[in-house]
Amino acid sequence: MHDRYEVMHILQKVGVAAGPVVTPSDLCGDPHLRERGFFTEVTHREAGTHLYPGMSFQFSKTPADIRIPPNCLGEHNEYVYGQILGMPREEIAQLEDEQLIGDAYLPTVL
Repeated sequence: MHDRYEVMHILQKVGVAAGPVVTPSDLCGDPHLRERGFFTEVTHREAGTHLYPGMSFQFSKTPADIRIPPNCLGEHNEYVYGQILGMPREEIAQLEDEQLIGDAYLPTVL
């Protein structure tokens, strides 16, 4: 019996475009991706510190990287509704009271 990498190489030798089926943990341990610096360690205030896939491309003169962790539910509500959309605070408060926006999941969602 062949492992997935052996099957990939056998198929590629006869002209079939093939790659192994891998799991997320396989990818995290992949030496090529690690050498390229593909994974970025990100600390999130609720999820903790983990490796996340980084940029799939690299530029020599314009490096790209993850600058901030993903936002939490409702973290930027004041900015988006108030500053960007220009909604008055009273209207935002009404949306919060009606549970249309907020920073906590409804008990029925969990």
